[in-house]
Amino acid sequence: MARKATISIDVSDMSTALKFYVEALGCKFKKKYSDDWQVISVGTLDLHIQEKAAGTIGAADEKRHYQRHWTPVHLDFIVDDIDPVCAEVEKYGGSVEKKTYSEVADLANCADPFGNGFDLIRENLE
Repeated sequence: MARKATISIDVSDMSTALKFYVEALGCKFKKKYSDDWQVISVGTLDLHIQEKAAGTIGAADEKRHYQRHWTPVHLDFIVDDIDPVCAEVEKYGGSVEKKTYSEVADLANCADPFGNGFDLIRENLE
């Protein structure tokens, strides 16, 4: 039986990835296994950042690439206000694709500098 779940994120440049996730999204550095495998955390969730070269096999016969791509599994970061975090995302090389505002929640669809999608969510907790 699983005791804990973590997330692994493939990137092409460890330094850029660590700077993005720590500076833009407020993650904390946790552990270095090697130069190409380091761990950061957000809340109680560990994110295993793994540097893997573009063109290597990612799964089945599909090769890794770091242009924007779609995946049905992605991270959601809960924030107090999406606008200042969106500015940090862009400042550190990510992209903001769409923002939606409502009384219930605000949502920003984003991607990191390696094409990995994630969302920023501001929930109305009242």
